Amino acid sequence: MSDLLEFRSPCAGALKDIGLAGAPGVTVRERVPQIATVIARGPIDEFARRLKEALGIELATGSKTSSDGSLILIATGPRAWLAVRDGGDNLVNALRQSLGETAAITDQSSGYAVLRISGPKARATFEKGLGVDLHPRAFQPGNAASTSCAHLNVVIWQIDSAPTYDVAVPRSFAGAFCHWLSDSAAEFGLKVLA
Repeated sequence: MSDLLEFRSPCAGALKDIGLAGAPGVTVRERVPQIATVIARGPIDEFARRLKEALGIELATGSKTSSDGSLILIATGPRAWLAVRDGGDNLVNALRQSLGETAAITDQSSGYAVLRISGPKARATFEKGLGVDLHPRAFQPGNAASTSCAHLNVVIWQIDSAPTYDVAVPRSFAGAFCHWLSDSAAEFGLKVLA
């Protein structure tokens, strides 16, 4: 028996293609990024300065994302962000080295499922359960929200105008979110991408 734990997707078996008579209206792909909670300590301008100097990221104000292209900070509340990055060295260690005492940083990589949802009917699907208006007048690429979807806590941010969204769901609720997504997207056709 191995001493190592094997990774198991929080969405394992919960997402399947549904209603695909033609082109899918919604596509979904599970992502497995590194995730950390970042909370600013002390003056916010000092945190923003360190973020810019050490990581080249200009801190956006409000419910927005801040990014250097590979690392994205998603605003989740006053002075709080989810840091998300695909691959690379240990994210928590890199952030602690870069931000020093200006931030408290905690690994959340195993605490969330992250799904990338896109397609011409993605907005119509979210209208069935999301507590935020995703119309382009109200929500655009770079916008983010910590809200509820089908009574589940989620963090959602818009990637592009296709529209493409990433949604972070607490791991223990990933199955319930996938069930809601499957039901809500069924009329449009849901394609699960590898």
